[in-house]
Amino acid sequence: MSDGTKRKLTMPPWHIPYLEKHRIYDLFHELSRELVIQQPVDHVLFTKQILEHATKNINVARVVLLSSPKINLHDVAVQLSYYTQQKVIDDRIIAEHMNPKKERCQLTPEELAKCLDRIARMRQVKGWILLDCIKNVAEAKAILQQGILPTHVIHFIPPFEPQLNNAIYSNVQEGWAEYRRSIMNIRDVFKHCLIEVHLGQKSMDEVVEECYEHIKARKGFGGPKQPRIVLLGPRGCGRKTQARLLEENLNIIHVDFEYLLCQAWISKTELGKKLRECQDDVCFKTNLLMKVIDQRILKKDCLEQGWVLTGFPFTVNDFRYLDCLDTPPNRVIFIDCDLQVCKERIVNRKFNMHTGSVIHLLENRDLVMQKLLATHPKDNADVLEAELKYYCEQYGSIKKYCGQTAAVINGNQPHRWVYETICAIIIQASPACPPRNPCKLETDSDSVCLDPCTCADDLLPKSYMHIV
Repeated sequence: MSDGTKRKLTMPPWHIPYLEKHRIYDLFHELSRELVIQQPVDHVLFTKQILEHATKNINVARVVLLSSPKINLHDVAVQLSYYTQQKVIDDRIIAEHMNPKKERCQLTPEELAKCLDRIARMRQVKGWILLDCIKNVAEAKAILQQGILPTHVIHFIPPFEPQLNNAIYSNVQEGWAEYRRSIMNIRDVFKHCLIEVHLGQKSMDEVVEECYEHIKARKGFGGPKQPRIVLLGPRGCGRKTQARLLEENLNIIHVDFEYLLCQAWISKTELGKKLRECQDDVCFKTNLLMKVIDQRILKKDCLEQGWVLTGFPFTVNDFRYLDCLDTPPNRVIFIDCDLQVCKERIVNRKFNMHTGSVIHLLENRDLVMQKLLATHPKDNADVLEAELKYYCEQYGSIKKYCGQTAAVINGNQPHRWVYETICAIIIQASPACPPRNPCKLETDSDSVCLDPCTCADDLLPKSYMHIV
């Protein structure tokens, strides 16, 4: 990169992470969209006036629902709007806002598009669900030309012979054959953001939940993105196993905090000296631990290839420090695993005393008798119990701080299933929600964590149990 003098410019390491964290790419996409649609005379003044509106809109989903008349689309839209807090716009709403009053069948595609534009730009409308308003391809094209650009177009596909006693299905309405002929052309108009939902034998609640999951996933806009992942979970959930798989298959650098801390501890640097002075209290010196991590993730390989961090953070305060680094994490993944499963994995893990290799007793029963095996000191029952209890105590606070920026997956599943789920989370765009704010302090009312760990209840203190 260079300026007008062709002088080489050095990009600071926090540049790209800052753009990603605060969704600057999405903001500029929203501003450019409004400039093209509105075509103002004074672009600078218009940009200043529209900036606050555009900032709010980057987190707002605009949804179009398509389906055959076999489906009770209105009931699906109403339930979906309950979760997304969006306004449902149908033919009745359009008729109310037409001036002069006209029947829906009398509207031209251009009149329909202008009416929808007025409704969508009302101050109280924050996102919308367009329900059964697009009857043909001409109306679909007119809506796009007017600047009504949906973020998600969901097409419900019923089975060939639906069960009409299910609440999601209805009797075939008049005009079904004509709509059937035009639906494929409408799909082509919205193919850039089209999502298919196959109903099959799903209930109404299952369909709404699937749609909500699709709406929460937003498409990212531009810019190089290196994955910076934090894997959290109790000991035995498979964090390091998944990190090694990501390193082998996706070329992402595995940053093992336990190993980093040991290397820094024995080093002859000033940081190593300070760590040794802390002795057993080192894990409570978050500022020193941050220097250990920051030195590693600012190296060239981590900046270019991305990284996955395991073994840290321990507390929500550690996570706040982590978010204040120049390259904060852009993916937070909780691997929730039953504590009993974690214990069994640890207990059945032995080490070869001659080579140091790991052997799992359940997977290598034939090799056990031929080798001298021992339990690692960290796998002692008392140590394991204390670590699991501490994780459960901190889980609620960390989960609450991360909010919608975090993803939760089931660690009880086979390693391959967990790995593929993590890969799917990595390749998706960042969650469509405000970034974590490490500077926002919790009030007294926020001090109790309402989100419990999914582990055994007997290890949870009462203050971390689910209150609702």
